[in-house]
Amino acid sequence: MADDRDDDTFVDSSVDAAKAARKAARKGMFKRAVEQVEGLTTTTVKEGEGFVQHLYDDYETYRKVQEEGNKAKLQAQFVKKGHIFYLAKWMQDQRAGGDKIDFGLCHGVRRGKEQSWFRKKLDGANVIGTDISETATQFENTVQWDFHDDNPEWQGRADFVYSNSWDHAYDPGKAFAAWAKCLKLGGWLLIDHTRGHMPKSSNVLDPFGATREAVMRILTDSCGALGKVTEVLDRTAAEDYPATVIVFQRA
Repeated sequence: MADDRDDDTFVDSSVDAAKAARKAARKGMFKRAVEQVEGLTTTTVKEGEGFVQHLYDDYETYRKVQEEGNKAKLQAQFVKKGHIFYLAKWMQDQRAGGDKIDFGLCHGVRRGKEQSWFRKKLDGANVIGTDISETATQFENTVQWDFHDDNPEWQGRADFVYSNSWDHAYDPGKAFAAWAKCLKLGGWLLIDHTRGHMPKSSNVLDPFGATREAVMRILTDSCGALGKVTEVLDRTAAEDYPATVIVFQRA
């Protein structure tokens, strides 16, 4: 029996070591991406109630930084599959016996994993991902798009809009308003908030960091005419992706 337990311990230790190595590699990739774009520009730092924002000299600089940073961490994945599956089930539960979820948007997806996972769980739903970088066209169901911009083709159509990339916004209020306009009545904005979104985590590549309360305030200020924050989903106990999710519903 002692030998069996030793074998099990060895396997568990090996699995833990592999997980730790993958986590360290991801963190290293994100860190190197920030270091790479720091040489492209300097920013002015603005601090407010619950947020820190890095301001660029002009839009072209912002776009260049985002595109280069995206390419530098193209193989990295921030959100985890289990989190997306959880959100898909949450939406299905909300719609139980009602309208089917048939169209959704995921903003700032980089490699397109988010929409592929939503598609897997939301049977038959057309879920599109966006990214500002030209690399978007390399991935299935992904389009190149600046998520600050209104898209008339999407307005009033989406059952949901999801993002964990709002910290890349140069104007989060403008981005949130564009997203809210895409929702049909009763549709949801699902906004992740993690430790990596906090003010202290903002930098040249991730220019906006904010507390959850500040994000909710910005949502209300920019989108209050379209709906309201209805709840916050608590996923902080999830080992692989501890987060809360701010839910804004179109009214």
